[in-house]
Amino acid sequence: MFESLKATLRKETCPFCFERFGLKDAPFRCKNKRCKVQTRDEILFKAWDDGRPTGRVIPPRWGLSSGMACPECREEARKRLCPACHMDLPHTVGKSRNYIFALIGGKDSGKSHYLAVLIHQIQNVLGPDLNMLLEPLNEDTIKRYRENFHDPVYKSHIIIRTTQSGFTDRTVQVPMIYSLTLIGKSVRGKQKIVAAVNLVFFDTAGEDLRDQDLMATVNKYIYCADGIILLLDPLQLPWVRDQFSGHTTLPASTDETSEIVTRTSNLIVAGRHLKANVKIPTPLAVAFSKSDAVATLIDTQMQMNASPRHAGGLDVADQSAVSDEMQSLLARWNGGYLVQQVSTRYEKFSFFGLTALGCNPHVDGKIPRVIPHRVEDPFLWLLYQQGLIKGAKL
Repeated sequence: MFESLKATLRKETCPFCFERFGLKDAPFRCKNKRCKVQTRDEILFKAWDDGRPTGRVIPPRWGLSSGMACPECREEARKRLCPACHMDLPHTVGKSRNYIFALIGGKDSGKSHYLAVLIHQIQNVLGPDLNMLLEPLNEDTIKRYRENFHDPVYKSHIIIRTTQSGFTDRTVQVPMIYSLTLIGKSVRGKQKIVAAVNLVFFDTAGEDLRDQDLMATVNKYIYCADGIILLLDPLQLPWVRDQFSGHTTLPASTDETSEIVTRTSNLIVAGRHLKANVKIPTPLAVAFSKSDAVATLIDTQMQMNASPRHAGGLDVADQSAVSDEMQSLLARWNGGYLVQQVSTRYEKFSFFGLTALGCNPHVDGKIPRVIPHRVEDPFLWLLYQQGLIKGAKL
């Protein structure tokens, strides 16, 4: 009873619009499909441009936190809504903390492919190895991941279409929400749940990072994030492009990577009202994708070419070595300014080298094979920074 009261009074953050609210103020929605009241929710429509007929919104009543009876059909409604935007809240609201992980990067840096492969690897490889279970928390996440990420890569073997701007397609602003259950062993050797949290993943359109005012409008989750993975294409670095010019097909030149860091940093400082002499506390994982495309520029003896041993947690020594190697490579590739930006502006940061697909797709968009390498490293590092996993004991 006491714990239930505390949950009702505690402030929560909507994982969709990021407004703060008390659970006692969160209304319910009738989900009975046979209920006669199915109308457009004006608040939902205004916030998310979603005009589909929905069930009745039932105002909350003090002291009743588990559900409310629909006055029309008398069916008990248990689905909580955000008071500000009327999106369906996860069923774990008030029970589990939301950790928001933002995935950002320039156009064609491989964000969608990275997210597709990362979730697949966590569920099928990393999860069983590290005793963690990643599950989608709602039907929208199940459908979006399957249709927009998993099936193109793992069933149709084709590249994922470019993410549309959140300014023109509001659905892009809706995150995929997963529950992460961490499993340990009890004194008697039986399995027990050590922690259960929600992970909120965002896939940002590269073009939305080209203007700071646009970022503040459609990407405000960036300054609310508990961790950021900044995905960068090494083939966008001018020095690297010169090495491959005339020898391979290069992606169209897009924004300078340093400009993305500048806009992201400015957005966080403004959104979190940080002082100019304070480093940004948000952990930043700077990950260079498509490492297979620049393999000839990387010494085969480097640690980043080895497979990490995440036995029971993050291989901290391995990650530290890889981060140092990437910074050395950036200095050689005339990317020292980027390292200076990150180390100056951020309190916690690390550099990564990875590949999601492990191959170059054919000109017709077909993916010949999927051989990921180190896609999990930035994710595990963010979990480690939040104290959700420990360092590996090797």
